[in-house]
Amino acid sequence: MGRVGFKVYAEPFALALILEASAYPKPGNVHRLRDREGLRYEAFLATGVLSAKYFERGIRRGFTGYRKVIVGDLIYGLIKEVAYKLRSTNTCLGSSMLLSFMSVTLGKLLRGGGEDLRLLQEITRSIVEDTTVLDSIYYYKAVRVASPSYIKPGDDTGEYVNVWDENFELKLVEKNHRLIDILKYNSRFDIVSDEVLRGFQRGFNAEEFLRSRLITHRDLNRGIIETYLYLLSENRDTIIYLKHGEDTALEVSRKAREILVEVMNKNTNWFKPLWEFDEELNRRKINPGAVADLTAEAIALYLLKNMFEEDMLLDLSH
Repeated sequence: MGRVGFKVYAEPFALALILEASAYPKPGNVHRLRDREGLRYEAFLATGVLSAKYFERGIRRGFTGYRKVIVGDLIYGLIKEVAYKLRSTNTCLGSSMLLSFMSVTLGKLLRGGGEDLRLLQEITRSIVEDTTVLDSIYYYKAVRVASPSYIKPGDDTGEYVNVWDENFELKLVEKNHRLIDILKYNSRFDIVSDEVLRGFQRGFNAEEFLRSRLITHRDLNRGIIETYLYLLSENRDTIIYLKHGEDTALEVSRKAREILVEVMNKNTNWFKPLWEFDEELNRRKINPGAVADLTAEAIALYLLKNMFEEDMLLDLSH
């Protein structure tokens, strides 16, 4: 497979980031009609463009093989480029983790001549097992650049190295903590880490939901919002949990479930409950950012399936 081939397969990943950010009104997150403090919608569009070469690199790496590092440098490279080229805060820490793993997995699937996306789950688990301390070091560097407000220097990380420790590289090497070890530790509270370990199980379920909704009404924006609500209703968002506590996270999930039912049952004026929920979450400074990452993952799977089965990304003819 030549360079052009790898680039074509990277398109669904980059487009997924852009489509997720553009869907509106996506309650609590940046969308085309709402910025957040220090974080503009345009930064997400630019992130999608900048991401393509990293996902292309990941696909090529999975196809041709890898040695000392698998995904860590891909995550760090994109986060650093966004920070310095765009002067932006974190737009893609979670989604870059998910889609970087998926890109390497896809490359390995293509190398085997397969196009059954369900095989990505098994392949991903083997790739996660192959991660090294170098992956951990690069991932820590990515977190330090992204500097998410919900990860603090004073956090108790037990036997694991605090990401803000000035000697984090040396300590990671001494402890031989591979990225799989970090993911297992984080998965106790972080749905993105857990999702990687599960081989994108939530993403596959959400892709089926998205596809069913688009068969029903053929409205891409509405389908993405409904998928976001579906994921939010089914998962305790990591960022809400860490910043506002479990009760608030569960409250938001319950509210998302109620609004999803309302939106799905409305033929007209389905925007109204979404706008009200968006206003409420923004007023309370509640950001379901981890669920947004899962939504981007689901969109990427939807686009990949279209490529494999119908030789297209999207049908926007209607």
